[in-house]
Amino acid sequence: MSQRILTANEIGLLWTQYIQNSMAIPLLEYFKVTSEDEEIQSLIALAREIADYGVQECGGFLEGAGHPIPNGYSMDDLNPNAKKLFTDAFILTFLGHMAKAGLTSEAYSLGASAREDVRQFFSIRIQKQEALYNHCVHIGFEKNIYTMSPQIAVEDEIEYVESKKYYHPFSKRSLNAVEITHIFENIKNNTVGEMICQGFAQTTKNKTIKEFMSQGKKMSGKHRKVFANFLEQSGIIPPMNSSNMLTTNTDPVFSDRLMMYVISVLASSGQGNYTTGASVSLRYDLIFTYHKLTLDAAVYSKDGLDIMIHNGWFEEPPQAPDRHKLIQ
Repeated sequence: MSQRILTANEIGLLWTQYIQNSMAIPLLEYFKVTSEDEEIQSLIALAREIADYGVQECGGFLEGAGHPIPNGYSMDDLNPNAKKLFTDAFILTFLGHMAKAGLTSEAYSLGASAREDVRQFFSIRIQKQEALYNHCVHIGFEKNIYTMSPQIAVEDEIEYVESKKYYHPFSKRSLNAVEITHIFENIKNNTVGEMICQGFAQTTKNKTIKEFMSQGKKMSGKHRKVFANFLEQSGIIPPMNSSNMLTTNTDPVFSDRLMMYVISVLASSGQGNYTTGASVSLRYDLIFTYHKLTLDAAVYSKDGLDIMIHNGWFEEPPQAPDRHKLIQ
């Protein structure tokens, strides 16, 4: 079974993993060069091991099945003389964000794969991402950087919903724990997006991309405030992180094409998070807000895709042959 042809699922997943892991390598190299904390350096090394493993194995699977290896990204997308842009606090936060997103991606990829060696690959990736995430949280606690989720009072007994008022849009009950979870995580995710867009906007010299990144920062900030408002309405203090995340460096760090792809990945992940949040929420005003913000993110993603295509930066995923065109 391990030698049979790759399915469309497996080709698509391995291709995506290759591109994303190749994207991570110049990012991690830059973090390694600019980080000043030994513990965070160890996390960067672990993340780099995961990225190198992904590129090597995904490339091997695709090549072994007769598929071309994607171009992806490389050290050519990094300015080797770039000054420090992201503080160690941000690097730690971003690594945790990467690991958390990786766990979700690897689990989905495992469930969508059939070939035994491909499933084994994703299983190993899950273990590596789990180790990275746990180390990030542990060190985050140690350095007082990790942002804790809100606490709510413990209920004395089990209760059942007694009327439709529970989800009625004009009867705004307090948020339940499931809703709080997704709101809180989306606040954290948008904070990361806000900082990334700010960093990219202040270092790119391309006016179009500078404007695009500025729009991304503005959108992330707006979304963060919308979610924070939901918490405040239920008497919950939104998460705060007072750590300084960026320096004042304005010199170019990454290539424009790499920065655009990073934002496309974050925007795509954000849309998925919003869809998940909407699916588990039981207040219709919250569900409506998720759908509205998803549309915001989708339009922004489309604008980014247009920029990438215009500049010849969008590498086309493998696709099925056009049977109608073959007939013609």
